[in-house]
Amino acid sequence: MKGMQKIKRGKSFAGVVLYVLKPGPHHKTDPVVIGGNMLGASAAELIAEFDASASLRTDILKPVWHNSLRLPFSETLSHERWATFADDYMKRMGFSETHLRCYVIHDDEAGQHIHIIASRVDLIGGKLYLGRNENLASTRIIQELELAYDLTRTKGPTPSHSTSSVRERMKLSRGEQQKERREGQPSPKTFLQNSIDEILTSANDILGFVEALAENGITTIPNIASSGRMNGFSFEYAGIAFKASQLGKAYSWATLQEKLRYAPERDNPILFALKASASSGNEASKSDTPVIVEVASQPSPAPLETQVIAEFLVHKQRTEATEAQSPFNITHLPNKQTSSADNFMTRVLKWLLSIPYLAAFTDLLKKAGKTFLHQKSSFSTIHTVLSAEPALSEPPGSSQTLTERAAVSFR
Repeated sequence: MKGMQKIKRGKSFAGVVLYVLKPGPHHKTDPVVIGGNMLGASAAELIAEFDASASLRTDILKPVWHNSLRLPFSETLSHERWATFADDYMKRMGFSETHLRCYVIHDDEAGQHIHIIASRVDLIGGKLYLGRNENLASTRIIQELELAYDLTRTKGPTPSHSTSSVRERMKLSRGEQQKERREGQPSPKTFLQNSIDEILTSANDILGFVEALAENGITTIPNIASSGRMNGFSFEYAGIAFKASQLGKAYSWATLQEKLRYAPERDNPILFALKASASSGNEASKSDTPVIVEVASQPSPAPLETQVIAEFLVHKQRTEATEAQSPFNITHLPNKQTSSADNFMTRVLKWLLSIPYLAAFTDLLKKAGKTFLHQKSSFSTIHTVLSAEPALSEPPGSSQTLTERAAVSFR
C-alpha cells in the first residue's frame, strides 16, 4: 500500500471535498464516503462541518489535511475493511476522535484507493494537530498496518540518488522475521533502516540528520576518537543498539559522507556531546536529573554557540527518544520541558560567566558590595519586638510606661 508522496495541507475544504467526490469517466463506480466521524455525506454537508471546525481557530492558515492510501494493482478491500484500516491509520498518525475526518473511496483502472480528508483543528478546545516528520511516519505506519492486516507488503521509498549496491541492507534473521509476523509490526532493525533511508532523502548535514532521527525516537551514538577522527554511527531504537555494519553497507560512514556534509570544526563538538550523552545514558535513565555534558574535554575548544547547540541537541534527542511511543502527542510536555529548559539556561549562564572580562566585572561588583540581581535595601530591619504588657513579676504600681517597656531592636 502506498500513501501520497507528500501529505498535503491546504486552506480550503471546499476545493478538496469537491475534488474527491466528483465522478469521473475513469472511475468504475462513483466516489462515495465510506467512513470517518462526520454526520453528513454530501459535499455541501461535509464542507459545512469542516468549516465549522476551522472557525474555532481562525489564526490557522492551513486547517486542511489530505492524504490517500492506494492498494497494489488488482487488490481490493471491502468498504468496512477500508474504514477500519483508515481509522487505525489515523489513530497511529496522532489524530484524536474529535478531529473531523472522512474517507472517500475511488476505484479505477490504476487500482483501488481512498482519500482521507481531515481537519487539523480539534473540536474540543480547538487544539491543533501539528505532526512531525509526518511523511516519514506515514510510511512507517503503513508498513506496520500491512503486517497487522495481512496485506501485500510494499517497500518504502528508495532515494533517487541511491544505487542498488549502495542501498544494500543486512537481511533480517529468521528470528526477526518470525517476530515481525507474530507482532504485526517492523522489527527495530527494519524500522531503523526505513527511517534512515527516508531521512537521507532530505537531510544534508550532520545536525539535520541527528535531529530528524531524534524526532523519530532514534538515539544516535557517534563513534568518534579522542583525536577527533569520525568513524561512523551506531543507532539505538526501542532499547536495542545496532552498529552500522549490522544494518548494512548503506549505513556505513563512507556511504553517509556521500550525502551528509561533514565539517570537523563545526560538527565535532556536537558529536562529542552526543557520545558523552550516550555513555552516561544508563545512569540518566534511572534519574530525572538531566545529565550535564562537558564538551570542554575535546581536543580543541569549541565556540560558545556550538557548545550551546550541542547541549540543546543532547537534551532534545533524549526527550524525543523517551516519547517515541507517542510521537505526535503534544498535550503532555509541560513540567519535564520546563525543568530541561531551566537546566539548559543555567549551563548557558555558566558558559557566559566563564568569559574572562565578565569574570573580572563580577569581581569588581563584589568588591563594591553590589550584585547583578538587586540593590541592598537602605531601610533598617526589625528583628525583635518585646511585649508591651506588664510582666507578672513586676510590682503593681510600677511607674515604667508601656512605651519604656517596649524594646525594639534595629539594625
